[in-house]
Amino acid sequence: MNDTQIKDLIAEIKGEQHISPFEEDEVLKGYIKEAEYDINKSSGAKIDYEKDLKARSLLKNYVLYSRFKRLAEFKQLYVGEYANLQAEYYKPSNI
Repeated sequence: MNDTQIKDLIAEIKGEQHISPFEEDEVLKGYIKEAEYDINKSSGAKIDYEKDLKARSLLKNYVLYSRFKRLAEFKQLYVGEYANLQAEYYKPSNI
């Protein structure tokens, strides 16, 4: 994601998750980048979070759970969403 997309996503997350205006945008930006990396790596593709709204929702939930240091719980609850993204973005190889 580029900086403009991240900035828009931060504003969206702040509105949805009722985040204090005192919480640093840089912290949220870090969570977003971690989520993007984790979801893309798991799915095996670079996802366009502007178009794929299910993946965008997963990313925002990742940020929510990250903020409260509950990523292990997130991974248990959203394992099915990860599997769906893997199936959707799977690209067979010749190996």
